[in-house]
Amino acid sequence: MRKVFSILVLAVLALVLSACWPAEVGVETHFNADGSGTRVIIIDVMDDLLSTTPITNPDDPDGTEGKGAVLNDKHVDGGVIAIQAWLEANAPSFMTVHDPEVAGYHRYFKMSFDFSSFDDFLDKYEQLVNLSPNLSWSDFDADEKPTLEVTGGLTRTLTFKESRAIVEASLDWAIDGIWNDIYDEADLAGFVTKADISALANYTVTIGDGEYEELRHYDPNAVDGDGTGKVIFVENDSFTVVGQATNVGLLVGIIVGAVAVIAGGVFLVLKLKK
Repeated sequence: MRKVFSILVLAVLALVLSACWPAEVGVETHFNADGSGTRVIIIDVMDDLLSTTPITNPDDPDGTEGKGAVLNDKHVDGGVIAIQAWLEANAPSFMTVHDPEVAGYHRYFKMSFDFSSFDDFLDKYEQLVNLSPNLSWSDFDADEKPTLEVTGGLTRTLTFKESRAIVEASLDWAIDGIWNDIYDEADLAGFVTKADISALANYTVTIGDGEYEELRHYDPNAVDGDGTGKVIFVENDSFTVVGQATNVGLLVGIIVGAVAVIAGGVFLVLKLKK
């Protein structure tokens, strides 16, 4: 009986150790001085079909802790590449779904949207959050939602703030849809939940000369179970970035106005000479 139990324990450990690694989600945002800009969402998934050797668990880069290889492809109906078709079919119309890219055994799925002003950014942000079947824009307090404070004239100081909670809420439509539509628990049934299949791994915002950045990294001293060493994803619950940028629209207006004044003066002088 003990032998049978030991075999069962080993089988369970094998399933857990040879498991999927979460999709690492990165959010990159660039603001111009007038509040317009672009937000890019990148989903990085390790695809074992792209590797001729087992993919080492990132939490065990030296392979000394027996954490097992990364197996993602079998956990998506149609393979990891099927994520692309799902995104193309379900992303909102204002969002561009780019062609996937491959680097080594990583597949990168990229989406982006442009916004003409901060109000346009908020409008599209709200639509993304409301696409989630579990969350809505009204669930969040004012201090959790994105804000942009602008001061100054020709040289503007912009202060952008948002919470991690609202960022993750704007991604839930995709995570929830992939989980319910194409994710296959397979031998991980009972061991994995929706929360396990993705992680906010990278976050970057740039405004003029200001930048806020949190990037995933491996910390050999971080506690992980009974041992140490693990990948650290985005940790902060809120993000703030302050930057200065030239108000190009105002600058152009000043230049055009100055040119008009000079031209008018020259015309007047020439007319008086006649």
